[in-house]
Amino acid sequence: MTGLNEEREMTRNQRGLVDTCFEEGQYESGITMLDHLRSSAFKPPLAHVRQLLYIALFPPAPSEDRVNDREQLPPSPIKGSPSKQKQFLPKTSFLPSTAASEAAQRLLLSFASTNSPGSLLRALPSYPATTAGVSNPQPEASHDDLYDEDSVISRQSLCIKDCRSSWTILKEGFIQRKKLAKISQHGRKRRGKSVFDDDDDFLENGNNSTPAIVADHAWPVLEWLVSLFEKDESMNSKKISTRFSPLLLSQLPPPRSGLGPRWEVDSPLDIILHCINQEQSLRRTLGIRLLTLLINLSLSPDFDVNMFAGAVTIRLYSSSPQTIRTLISGLPKTTPVLTFKVALCQKYLSASPADSSGTNVRRKPQARPARRRSEATSANGRPGNAQNGSPAATKPALPSCEEIFRLVTGDGDSQRSPSSPVFYMKYELLLAYALLQREAPADQKDGDWQNALADGRLQHVVCAAFPSDGDDAVYQSILLTISSTWASG
Repeated sequence: MTGLNEEREMTRNQRGLVDTCFEEGQYESGITMLDHLRSSAFKPPLAHVRQLLYIALFPPAPSEDRVNDREQLPPSPIKGSPSKQKQFLPKTSFLPSTAASEAAQRLLLSFASTNSPGSLLRALPSYPATTAGVSNPQPEASHDDLYDEDSVISRQSLCIKDCRSSWTILKEGFIQRKKLAKISQHGRKRRGKSVFDDDDDFLENGNNSTPAIVADHAWPVLEWLVSLFEKDESMNSKKISTRFSPLLLSQLPPPRSGLGPRWEVDSPLDIILHCINQEQSLRRTLGIRLLTLLINLSLSPDFDVNMFAGAVTIRLYSSSPQTIRTLISGLPKTTPVLTFKVALCQKYLSASPADSSGTNVRRKPQARPARRRSEATSANGRPGNAQNGSPAATKPALPSCEEIFRLVTGDGDSQRSPSSPVFYMKYELLLAYALLQREAPADQKDGDWQNALADGRLQHVVCAAFPSDGDDAVYQSILLTISSTWASG
């Protein structure tokens, strides 16, 4: 028996209304029907979410080819036998139009506002929990996870079900326009090439450059994913008073041993840095939001924030100063984020670019084989707390005041480029540490820090660590100005 606030599966008749439209290639009509059926009381069918994603991610036609996407009606009545007339009738195109893709993107965002993240993200692959969760039992397999063999879009959308990870669907070339065009030309009964040969097709079509991490037409889907993770994070904080997204955690691969916290974040970090380097501010903000979600996973015992900080540090060494400033300055000033900032700046200032973190973080680990749904946990299956012999991640301890001053006044900057943002990292380190100390309970404040504020030692450290002229002099000026407010706090 379902609870009052529990989402139920749509009925067979409801699903059939949408299936009929999609089967005939009437995507906009099917999307409109699905929008009419949208309700907080009913989960959207898993297969329909998958098909919506496929349509939303379908590449638009090149401008010179768009006229060919329109149905070409015969200019005059065709004479002859019925069979001959049938040969000249316009064939149904199963290519989603740009309007259909935009409608699918809007509907996905609408579903995000009315339905739970778990009911939507179950359409995407996810990694199994490292350990059995106590508060999050595994859901039963959905009975609507069946595809219509007569539906072209249903068959083609299986590439989403069996892709390597949810991050993969955003990549340029993941869905091939020409592949579906061939199926439309030969009729829906002919299956043609495998739907999983995306990388080969991308190269065959004359694209020799590296595919973009996020395709130009995939940004709305990235917005949808981030919104769902944020909603899941908010829902989780109301359940257990801990603000992190278990669904995001399920998108990170567990250690190969199956035990221990997760740490492999290369794919989302690729996306974050791709976002930060965009000209559009909304896209840069998406990167900040995704990084914030990853940082908040530090509140879970199943995420290794030390390894995560090491992985981010490696990326910073190969990033431009502007990218680093945009990335760090845009983060919110919450306790988990400030704690992460301290750990990140500590790693950045403690090691040279050649030996960034002292950890075994790998830039590009070998890709795992694709996971079939039978092997992967549904997105509702959330990683639980570290139990049953699986060690929890060790959280970074806040450095002492003496360690902070040592890092800020250290002279180990000779190995770095003159354009390296080392003074900016020192500035962010002091700022984050000061804010954490100000908000800490009285019994957790660092006594040496309080003394340094009172006797003026902090001001001497700032003057010794930062230049008084040049472009980086602004950091000394700001820190000297605001340090008086820290003392009053």
